[in-house]
Amino acid sequence: MAETVNLDALIPRQDFLSEETPENSAAGGRGQQAASATDLKRGESFFSTLRKPDFQRETAAWSPFMVKEFVKAFVEDELVPSVICWQSPSRLSFVIDGAHRLSAIIAWLTDDYGDGELSSRLYNYHIPEEQIKVARKTRDLIESEIGSYKSFQAETREPGTVPSVANRARSLAHANVPLLWVKGSDSIKAERAFFTINQSAVEIDPTELKILNARTKPNAIAARAIVRDAKGHKYWSSFSEDGRKSLETDAKEVYAALFKPPLQSPTGSEELPIAGHGYGTQTLPLIFELVNIANGITVSDTSKSKRKFTVAPQEKPDEQTTFQVISKAGRLCRRISSKHASSLGLHPAVYFYSSSGRHQPTSVLAMAQLMMDFESADRFADFTRVRHRFEEFLVDHKMYMNQLTVKHGSMTKGFLPIRDYYEFVLKKISDGHSDAKIEEALRDSDKYQTLVKEKPILTKKAKEFSQEAKQHKLLKSVLESAIRCNLCGARIDKKAMQLGHTIDKKDGGLAETDNSEWQHPYCNSTYKPFLESKKKQ
Repeated sequence: MAETVNLDALIPRQDFLSEETPENSAAGGRGQQAASATDLKRGESFFSTLRKPDFQRETAAWSPFMVKEFVKAFVEDELVPSVICWQSPSRLSFVIDGAHRLSAIIAWLTDDYGDGELSSRLYNYHIPEEQIKVARKTRDLIESEIGSYKSFQAETREPGTVPSVANRARSLAHANVPLLWVKGSDSIKAERAFFTINQSAVEIDPTELKILNARTKPNAIAARAIVRDAKGHKYWSSFSEDGRKSLETDAKEVYAALFKPPLQSPTGSEELPIAGHGYGTQTLPLIFELVNIANGITVSDTSKSKRKFTVAPQEKPDEQTTFQVISKAGRLCRRISSKHASSLGLHPAVYFYSSSGRHQPTSVLAMAQLMMDFESADRFADFTRVRHRFEEFLVDHKMYMNQLTVKHGSMTKGFLPIRDYYEFVLKKISDGHSDAKIEEALRDSDKYQTLVKEKPILTKKAKEFSQEAKQHKLLKSVLESAIRCNLCGARIDKKAMQLGHTIDKKDGGLAETDNSEWQHPYCNSTYKPFLESKKKQ
């Protein structure tokens, strides 16, 4: 996963029309022609007017290197691209294009690369560890190659104090970012300008465009709340106080189910999160589609859509519907892995990680869809009956998942073909086929005849173990040491482990170690009684 720096807190978000239009408004007027370092410091007049449209994408797409390079260009007074702004009726300066550019400079001036004061306040003083690591990496990179803003200030106050930044400190006095202003007082035209500019320069990712089009819809609001653990900009701010609290509680629960414990990069822990990294460019699209699957909303292959953004008045977010949407997402996540009685406790290493330890988001969507299919057809007992065999086949044929993803594409492109592959294998196991017979059936199928069972080549006579080799070994060890359910025989995710009675309480079994066994919550609460009822028939 590409590392990106979260600069989203450095320029506040606001609705274009969040305030009444004052008399003699200068909306759409022309502001100052350039912004200097002084203008972009906290407490300065221009800085206090800076805003981003509330629908704008997160300012979290630049790598540490990109941030460093732009700051370097700015402090050395090189030519930098203009930032395009629009002046709102309330005299706020909305950034139409260039939020990353301004935010990179503000980050340097405030020493906030996603872990400083502004970021801490936006995220309620609970910043993800991944975000902190990238912030520190960015700070170290900039300070080693450019110097901190504090060192520039020290050299300016007393020349010779920090000679290594002397030339750049003098250049900074002349540095500025050119500003261009969108004309007109109509906020819809300003919004249209934002999408026209952003799509003509670097086309917006199709899934991201889909989320922007649905930005006030319950599924988009729910996804944003989940991804940021109910922190950051509150797209649900128009909800009632009780409504906001309820939504945030649900979002935190789903976030914990999907992203805890945090995924280490490279993978270095036996406990793996279902949804991989909680911080990255693909995280929001993954959760958005997961929310859609949980709510029966059609998930389409966005790469086939050539439609650009069409500006239209956005409806006010519907509070009650949003609750229902996030509740269904929570129910699906509890089913996948949690302490809830319905939980299957799916082990992430079996389903959501490749043999090299790489997270597979396409498999997350595929299993989510399979869970919903099971729900509608009441197939959980049938699945549990063959689950052990099914999972052993998946583990022994992990390379098939990689090949299917390469063939069909990731995320929305490939999740249904992978779901179909799961169904194919489950059907063969249910019919009593051996692994050899299933492999033969796959070879005979037009869909799967290209699948090849191959062993990964991790090193070529290297004396030192590669990172891939280490991760392959770790995943293998995790799978081998995983605790298994005493009822179905399949592995249990540690987040879902439940200690059950070997001899039930109703039959006189006591809560003693000798009468205990690890079980999936679903196996304990539903499958075990199901088996007992079948015996009595």
